[in-house]
Amino acid sequence: MIYLNNAATSFPKPQNVIDAVHEYMYAPPFHSSRAGFERQKDDIVYYARENLAKLLNVSEPLNIIFTSGSTESLNLAIYGIPFEGKHFVTTGIEHNSVLRPLKTLELEGRISMTIVPCDEYAYVEPEAIGAAIQDDTVAVVVNHSSNVTGTILDLKAISKIAHDKKCFFIVDGSQSTGNIPIDLTDWDIDLFAFTGHKSLYGLQGVGGLYIKPGIELRPLIVGGTGTLSEVLTQPEGMPIYYEAGTPNMPGIISLAAGTDFIFKEGLENIKAHKVRLVKKMMNELKGYPGVTILNTEERNSLSNFCFTVEEMVPEEVGYILDSSYDIIVRTGLHCAPLLLEPLGVHPWGTIRCSPSYFTKEEEIDLFIAAVKDIADMGQKKKK
Repeated sequence: MIYLNNAATSFPKPQNVIDAVHEYMYAPPFHSSRAGFERQKDDIVYYARENLAKLLNVSEPLNIIFTSGSTESLNLAIYGIPFEGKHFVTTGIEHNSVLRPLKTLELEGRISMTIVPCDEYAYVEPEAIGAAIQDDTVAVVVNHSSNVTGTILDLKAISKIAHDKKCFFIVDGSQSTGNIPIDLTDWDIDLFAFTGHKSLYGLQGVGGLYIKPGIELRPLIVGGTGTLSEVLTQPEGMPIYYEAGTPNMPGIISLAAGTDFIFKEGLENIKAHKVRLVKKMMNELKGYPGVTILNTEERNSLSNFCFTVEEMVPEEVGYILDSSYDIIVRTGLHCAPLLLEPLGVHPWGTIRCSPSYFTKEEEIDLFIAAVKDIADMGQKKKK
């Protein structure tokens, strides 16, 4: 099997991630803050926070909150700010993890919102976002990197615009974290959501939210923490105020190991490998009859190759790649429905190929040959 759907979930996982989770599953269950076990080494949970803080370039590891993933993180960010009766600005490139919480609040009559459209490559100009901000706007919510085209927004410019208008700045970093360099301090990001199972090489069901010092959110979940049990309200202080319930220890351990792997291999090396493979796909399929490429090399992570095949719906292309060539890609809307019109792919969506650091160049050669075969089939249909 050739697996090219890493923008959804990375596979394979690095061996050190597998080993770390395997070791944990054979150890007695404990969490350093919740049980009486004496530990002989540093707290693995804090170590994971330290690694993530280093990766994101933030100074305080305790401001990294662990969640079940980007969806929970974004819900915590959106529902946690004082939003009642306020206005939100978001964009047309967003994942449903942003759109659905905002649309739910809008339909309940609790907020209003403006969706700033993107161009044909899923880019949104910072000035357009600024123009959408109103006197009652409470937050700007944007996707750092499109999960469809890989387009990267200018977070530093958008941050300045949002903060000049006294708005919170919330960022969905699901596709960018572990994939491209990130500097939350320099960019002055208020709330940054990320997930573990993509480019951080972790397990599914774990992620986090960075909360800039000084920002207070209403917790999304309250309950048991294993500490201050005599207090009948949620214990305050970072990070426990936002981490009620049993922590996902296998997931957190996988993040610690996944970030170790990134530091060992070097983020720039990981990025360069993916970029080389995506550029190869773009160069060899550019202009090929029946193939339309939907991403560009400009302002792009170059971690995704996004395309369509003339005379074939994406699901058909994906089925042929799977059944005839044993190649796994992602097809359809990619949970980003507002991109259909700008990309010109309504109503069927696109085909997305997302290689990994572990993807071999010969696997990409086989993928390119398969796409050409399928495009030739489409051209025969056309005739």
